[in-house]
Amino acid sequence: MKVILRFFVLSVVVLGMGLLWSTTLEAASEDYVVIGTIQDLSGPNALWGQSQARGVEMAVEDFNQRGGLLGKQIVLKTYDFKLDVQEGINAYRRLVNQDKACVVVGPPVSNLILALAPIAEELKVPIVGEPSDERATTKSPGEPWGFVFASQPTCKEYGYTMAGYAIKELGLKKFGVIYNKANAWGAMIAEAFMNYAKDHGAEIVSEQTFLWGDTDFRAQLTKIKDTQPDALVVPEYLQQAAQITKQAREMGMMIPIVGPNSFTPPMVDLIGSAANNIYFVNNCAFDDPNLQEFIAEYKEKYGVDPTTNAFFGYDNTLIALNAIERAGSTDPVAIRNALAQTKDVKGLIYTYTFDPTLHRPKQFVATVIKIVDGKYITVGKYLPEP
Repeated sequence: MKVILRFFVLSVVVLGMGLLWSTTLEAASEDYVVIGTIQDLSGPNALWGQSQARGVEMAVEDFNQRGGLLGKQIVLKTYDFKLDVQEGINAYRRLVNQDKACVVVGPPVSNLILALAPIAEELKVPIVGEPSDERATTKSPGEPWGFVFASQPTCKEYGYTMAGYAIKELGLKKFGVIYNKANAWGAMIAEAFMNYAKDHGAEIVSEQTFLWGDTDFRAQLTKIKDTQPDALVVPEYLQQAAQITKQAREMGMMIPIVGPNSFTPPMVDLIGSAANNIYFVNNCAFDDPNLQEFIAEYKEKYGVDPTTNAFFGYDNTLIALNAIERAGSTDPVAIRNALAQTKDVKGLIYTYTFDPTLHRPKQFVATVIKIVDGKYITVGKYLPEP
């Protein structure tokens, strides 16, 4: 692959307790560099998880094509946690204790990484993921969790950017907000959005919540509609955000919808005629020249377009493998130390330099994208006022 590297795959991929696909491997783990990834491959967030797992897979293929790491081929083991936190904890322990993975590439799910942070501290095998909930990487103010690293910004940054753009650029003042109160990611973005809006002269006219498994949001949307908001704010995962958007439009709510990066593809395919008058904050522009070769190769390989999660899967793996290379070792503590010193690692989305007190990229400038008549249109970079 010409994107950043290019390589041949040697990968063992395991789902939860079931095999996704495998290459027979009958050699001692010390003959290989073993890494793991935990993704939702069959649960409510499977579209994201499958895309991210493929991004991880492509990064491993690239390194192996180049000759691997430390003179060894890389073996990838992937577990499906089905969006169940306990399943994810079990998968992490299995990767560490049984598979002897030296680093784990985590999912874009804050709930799981929040639970894994203290366990990783105990077992001392680092996790590279993209949980936006700052508590997943921050143990206490100024003190990061020692073995968790995130490649994307916090929920607060997403919420502030969404609110800043809606208020300052779109001129919106009254917002209805709907989110899953059991989803740490959505709840934290909602809280940040509402706090920023109130601090900048806007009004939250209705705040509605739901729980995992809910599919009918009409009662909450009716309450929001009755308050006559200027816009609907939907900080929720892909499937739930799609259902909420479709139901809102069916109810005649044609006001702007504002969201985070859950509105990336395949959202337009899921919401059909509702794909209009939507603004969302993303990590990158889909027409970014840096992404085009990866997108083409992903589509050729898997027959579908990648989501942003595929880019993160590739980048998280790149960050992890770069740390192994710099550490010159598969010792997880040495890899953790190298991860804390990540600097100028060029990925698909960013060039990554981690803040050692946050274990996250030092600065995030969002890209705002709008959906008009079923098309994604890049608005441009946006940094909100403090």
